[in-house]
Amino acid sequence: MPSSPVPIRQGRGEQLRRARAAAQLLRTVLPAVTQLRIELTFKDGSSTVPAAQAHVLYPPAPAFFTYRCPRSDCDGELELANAVRDAMLREDHTATGSLPCRGIRPGEGGAKHPCEVWLTYTISASVNDVT
Repeated sequence: MPSSPVPIRQGRGEQLRRARAAAQLLRTVLPAVTQLRIELTFKDGSSTVPAAQAHVLYPPAPAFFTYRCPRSDCDGELELANAVRDAMLREDHTATGSLPCRGIRPGEGGAKHPCEVWLTYTISASVNDVT
């Protein structure tokens, strides 16, 4: 009998919660940032596209940039730490891009197949002028 994706997803969700709780604060990792906005949109081949998300982080928030795939039956995660770093290196403190979910979803008859969700992100940071 095939295993259910629910326990796997719940276990990964708990791991993400622990990692978020252990993450350093944004004010420590990116001291000049007064606000970090992360906008996520998704697409895949289905007729029910996952809803867009927006996350606004302030200095006391954890500097944690891993998000679960929006598909409830997928075990994938979307890592944006490099994209945040890229935004901070740019003069305008923004970054845009896209990446695939590398998770696995159950299919017919217990078969597993790759998730087809693609994430498009926009990251923008407001920073203090530090001279």
